[in-house]
Amino acid sequence: MSSEEQRDETEPRPGDGPEAALPDGAVSDDLAERLAEAEREKDQFKRLAQRAQADLVNYRNRVRGEQELLQARAVQRVATRFIEVADQMEKALEPEIAAGVDSQWLSGVEAIYQNLLNVLKTEGFERFDSHGEEFDPRRHDALLSSPSPDHAPNSVIRQLAAGYTRNGEVVRPAQVEIAAPRAAEESGRE
Repeated sequence: MSSEEQRDETEPRPGDGPEAALPDGAVSDDLAERLAEAEREKDQFKRLAQRAQADLVNYRNRVRGEQELLQARAVQRVATRFIEVADQMEKALEPEIAAGVDSQWLSGVEAIYQNLLNVLKTEGFERFDSHGEEFDPRRHDALLSSPSPDHAPNSVIRQLAAGYTRNGEVVRPAQVEIAAPRAAEESGRE
């Protein structure tokens, strides 16, 4: 056999493939099914890719939110320590304690105290006064309870340490003394 005859036998001829044995309509049905399956797979992979992309965006947003929360908590923790220092300075500046202290030294401590309060305020920490308010466990920490004929029961008689908020949220409740319920009210409850 010549090389030309061999080449002719190895080259595909029209009608020699697997589709040659099938009727004309079967070829187009088989191709249509394979095309439809490919389209379904494409749509499935597209939905999968979109879902993965949405999950990634949600993950990034959640991580960003968690980082912001951790940062806010760290700032709050440090600020709470400075608030304690401000409380101590406020106590040191009370007239009973500051009596007899050098006036220049006292004015220097007052300036430092005011500067500390301004720094806290700049960082969003607002001091609030509770004297005369009704006791609210979300805003107040009752350290003492005393009978008081001049005050309504459960009202703040005296503030022992100021409370602080940041962005409307209580960072540290005010430490207060509240008026105890009157004896007649207590016996009426029983």
